[in-house]
Parts: sequence; structure tokens; C-alpha cells
Amino acid sequence: MNGQLIDRLRHGFAVPAPEAPPPPGKREAAVLMLLDPARDGLPLLFVQRAEHLRLHAGQIGLPGGSWEPEDRDLVATALREASEEIGLDPTCVEVLGALPPRLTHRSDLWLTPIAGLQSRPFTLRGDGNEVAEWFWLSLGGLLSAPHRAEELTSEAGEQRLVHYYEAEGRTIWGVTGGIVHDLLELLGTG
Repeated sequence: MNGQLIDRLRHGFAVPAPEAPPPPGKREAAVLMLLDPARDGLPLLFVQRAEHLRLHAGQIGLPGGSWEPEDRDLVATALREASEEIGLDPTCVEVLGALPPRLTHRSDLWLTPIAGLQSRPFTLRGDGNEVAEWFWLSLGGLLSAPHRAEELTSEAGEQRLVHYYEAEGRTIWGVTGGIVHDLLELLGTG
């Protein structure tokens, strides 16, 4: 099954996502969708953010963060942030491509998801601050996970569609749910 999913990912990312400059006043950021082809079900790595954080406390996300001037591009941002948050050696990743950016409504970031395959093992370790926990969810399991989408209205009156996935006793939602939805759509199953 992994081979078929990897082939579908490679095919889906063969066409680069359209360039989308950030809206005025929005900071750029990137997250890493790290998939491990050595494990059954091609699992995707998630993090649970620490409860003490000001934004997105306790929420499930992907390793990542804001672009810094020393980052040559958003791929470098995603890899640097994953190194800081979970101990990822950037040389352990084969970058496949990017999904279209999404606006995070709480932190107001223009967030680009970067997809990569883990090319060799590394030791996961938390940063002791932002990441409370990390875990893998099978991409195969996410393909069959219960999914719903709800139209929500922000405090500013903006409407947005929020995706929810229930997988292995966890709820993936918000911008991360949207990224999972985009990834599954890229695979032709969203």
C-alpha cells in the first residue's frame, strides 16, 4: 500500500502548487508534512502544542513556524522549524513539494504546507517548550477517517469552512484539518 500512496503523492506534487503571495500584512510561515515510507500505512507526523502557549494551545498541528530572514525559502523554514521542534535532521527529508498556502485565522499567518518523505531514521525529541507530544497517524487511516466540514463565523464576521477528521481517538481540525483535506484531495480522495 505504501508504494501506491507514494506514487500518488509523487504524481500529485509533480505539478507545483500555484504561487500565492501573502495578503498584505500577513507573515509567511511553513509547516512540514513528514511521511515515513518505512512504516506501514505511510504515517504522517503530527505534534500537539503545549497547553501554556498563547496561540493554538493544546491543538494538534504539524511541525513548523514563521519564516525568518536567514531562510532561503519556505522549504528551509519548514525544515528549520521541524529541526527545532522535533529534532529532525533536514538531510533526512526528500521534499516532494508544497500545497497551496492557507491563512491561519488565530495567528494570522500565510501558511505553506511542505510535503516530504523521511529518507532515513532520526530520533524524535521535543523542544521542551512548544511541543507537548508528537505522534504518527497512518495516511491510509486518514483516508478512511470520519470527516466533516462546518461553516464557521469568526469574531470579525468572516465565514470559513473548517474540516474535522477523527483518527485514532484524535480530532484534527482548523488549519491542520484543512491541510489534511488538501493532501487527501491531492491524492484524489478528499
